[in-house]
Amino acid sequence: MKSNHNVPFRGSIIKEKTRGPNAQPCCTPYLYQMVLNEERQELNEREEKTQYEKHDFMTREKSTKTEKTSSQKRGHKTKSKGYFTCHQCRKSFNLKQNLEVHMRVHTGEKPFTCQQCGQHFSQKGNLKKHMRIHTGERPFICQECGKSFTVELNLKYHMRIHTGENTFTCQECGRSFTQKQSLKFHMRIHTGEKPYTCTQCGKSFAQKNTLNYHMNTHNGERSFTCQQCGKSFAHKHSLKVHMRIHTGEKPYTCTQCRKSFAQKNTLNYHMRSHTGEKLFTCDQCEKSFTTEVNLRYHMNIHTGEKPFKCDQCGKRFTRKISGCCTLVVV
Repeated sequence: MKSNHNVPFRGSIIKEKTRGPNAQPCCTPYLYQMVLNEERQELNEREEKTQYEKHDFMTREKSTKTEKTSSQKRGHKTKSKGYFTCHQCRKSFNLKQNLEVHMRVHTGEKPFTCQQCGQHFSQKGNLKKHMRIHTGERPFICQECGKSFTVELNLKYHMRIHTGENTFTCQECGRSFTQKQSLKFHMRIHTGEKPYTCTQCGKSFAQKNTLNYHMNTHNGERSFTCQQCGKSFAHKHSLKVHMRIHTGEKPYTCTQCRKSFAQKNTLNYHMRSHTGEKLFTCDQCEKSFTTEVNLRYHMNIHTGEKPFKCDQCGKRFTRKISGCCTLVVV
């Protein structure tokens, strides 16, 4: 199935504006799912990175204490300190094995593979943490609200919700985050930065894990199948969210109008109908939208492209609509 990803995208990002009466929230469940999962994956990667750096730091600290016990040892350690240096980025390590692990950042080597979903990791410890997604193990529990986490660092970040400490606020829209990295990712909404590009189709993404999800559209790996309708998914969590279509489960409820949704990010988009927040604007007519997908559909009006065709009556449209015959993307 083709898509309209190749449409020239000339939209830009603006600050919060008053919501117009005709704006229609629209986004594919697949996009929601990518956004829903990317934060969890990014947090896990940051936990892994922190644990690795902590190990290297503790090794250096131990070496420093050893140096103080003997002038002879101190001289030897000074000569060897930072001896193992990455020739690509010049970062130094006092242990050769740390350098070897670091080199996987440049080579892309990921020798540890999950036997359940096929995801690859550069370190064995990262795979161990990942397995908690499949086993459901969440050993780190918040003593305030009982919420549990797969990694300790996520609990640490979560505790800031209760303590209110070290919050990071967006200067563009005022939204606050408990992690600096989350603010960095959020800022790409305003800047439009998409540093991760698919090597097969050229589509770009704001976050690496969104690209990873996208790559499944090319490799065709869909290991998780719905037993009710036969639809297959590349990720177990995607199947879990899909099952809510059959069960009718909608665990996310709007506190203002009590409308419920199957996905958290669908609720987030809905909340903009109450706040009037419209981050995406057309640089040709300055009309703004609550979602990037709506802006992309709108851009088809300016380009004249009509990628949606009714396979029964032959009519073409700039976006998916209801009330016509069966629509297909051409």
